[in-house]
Amino acid sequence: MSSGQGPAVSVSIVIITKDTRELLEGCLRSVKKDPSLNTPATEIIIIDNASSDGTDSLVRQTFPDVIYIKNEVNAGFAAAVNRASRAAAGKYILFLNSDTLLIEGEVAKMVGIADGMHNLGIMGPQLVYGDLSAQRSVAFVPGLKGEIIPGSRRIKKKGTPDDVADVESLIGAAILVRKSAFDAIGGFDERFFFFLEETDLCVRMRAAGCRVVFYPAARVIHLQGKTVRKTWVRGRLEYNISLRKFIRKHHARPYSLAFDSVKFVKALMFIVFLPFLLLGERSRLRYLYYCKLVDWYFSGCPDNFGLRSQ
Repeated sequence: MSSGQGPAVSVSIVIITKDTRELLEGCLRSVKKDPSLNTPATEIIIIDNASSDGTDSLVRQTFPDVIYIKNEVNAGFAAAVNRASRAAAGKYILFLNSDTLLIEGEVAKMVGIADGMHNLGIMGPQLVYGDLSAQRSVAFVPGLKGEIIPGSRRIKKKGTPDDVADVESLIGAAILVRKSAFDAIGGFDERFFFFLEETDLCVRMRAAGCRVVFYPAARVIHLQGKTVRKTWVRGRLEYNISLRKFIRKHHARPYSLAFDSVKFVKALMFIVFLPFLLLGERSRLRYLYYCKLVDWYFSGCPDNFGLRSQ
């Protein structure tokens, strides 16, 4: 890792964690196994959102050369990674969830392509499952049309797997960001505690004239959902909290009010009709979620219905 009078750091790997010790260990070991990343031109920064599962002991004892920053409270994703980014010295920052595993040589492949793109803002790899099958890696910017007609917008696959494609937004489990562009737009918006902070970042990057691209030839394993599976209902509520903030930030008040109305009516409809389908655990969980979503709206849409208390 970077130290002394070595060459300038080119990549800072920033990993955020919150009580995911085992996943984090796997992620760190995958970084260590990649010889292209074990050079003075790479640094690893762990930003820990007040874990209580022994994460600090793991990092300090097993990975002593890693930069370890621990928040006293769970600050959320955006605020945490902004803090880590201020300590980053790399030309690029690779933001990773703790439930990711790197594949040897894939990050170097991304950096090689990024170096040839002077106006790059953000690059996303192809996220894959543990068996290397493809996972959704690109996202649309949410809006009223998609809420009214789910699935009305579909990602069209064009070109070959080696092509770099400009996209609206990326899934934030693994994204490579040019640090100068990231700093120029002020990093992540810390009003987003969790979810959609990467979408907001992509929107602002493109507005600033920087490219947001998907590079499917590079792959990163994503053990999708393992960090929020135990708190699924709260996680979905947190998504809605972020979604409402996103819509209100990027659209005028009439649009935002229409969006809220559609969400609220859909939730009420599910409460009315879903009981007839409560045949399994998943259906009961979804019913509980919609009940809490309606309660959230009636309570004035506060921030404390989601993951902040976890």
